[in-house]
Amino acid sequence: MSTPKHVAITNALREQCRNLPVGSRLPSEKDLAVRFEVSRMTVRQALDALATDGRVERVPGLGTFVRRPTVAMGPNLSSFTEDMRSRGLRPSSRLVAIEEVAASPEVAVDLGVEVDSPVIRLERLRFADDEPMCLEDAHLPARFQRILETAELEGSLHEVLARAGVVVAAARRRVRAVPAPSRDAQLLGLPEHAPALEIVDIFYDTNRRPAQRSRSRYRHDRYEVMSDLHRPSTEPRETVK
Repeated sequence: MSTPKHVAITNALREQCRNLPVGSRLPSEKDLAVRFEVSRMTVRQALDALATDGRVERVPGLGTFVRRPTVAMGPNLSSFTEDMRSRGLRPSSRLVAIEEVAASPEVAVDLGVEVDSPVIRLERLRFADDEPMCLEDAHLPARFQRILETAELEGSLHEVLARAGVVVAAARRRVRAVPAPSRDAQLLGLPEHAPALEIVDIFYDTNRRPAQRSRSRYRHDRYEVMSDLHRPSTEPRETVK
């Protein structure tokens, strides 16, 4: 099945946006219609899709401009790598530290281990299109030490665990805004004490065993949390007599 024209145009323009400075103006709808040999309506669909993804900003009367993309975290369980790929961004990581440490009381509770028992700490700087997006501080049970010693740690930890037969099936998440500590701000390219979005995830395997605790601090200007909310039914409940 061939790719719909507006989807193909969206992909082509997304790639073009990657190579343009933020604030660059894209060609007009008319010029793009001529370039891709389609109607202006088809071009408009493609530009609307890019605007929804946060890749461009459409200003009435002025045109369409490349913007610094933000990433919206939805309600589904997915890894950082999967999130970035699904939005057409190139994920990558830089390993900052990996070490065996004693579990703090908070880490011990989240991983279901004894306080001061050995756990593996993994700190990584995560990138999207080569720009720092978040600083991840992950702790994993010591039973995964051999898996991590032989794994490539620049990609998804979920994929590393899955290849070893450990499937991440569920998670519990806490989100709050915090001032970024000086070191974190420097690594993320933020001003000192700038706000950061702190997300703590406890990931569970298919047997509901904790597999990973991850505290990630995201740039406030690059990430947002999005949820679908529904009002509980207000219809009167039927009484069974």
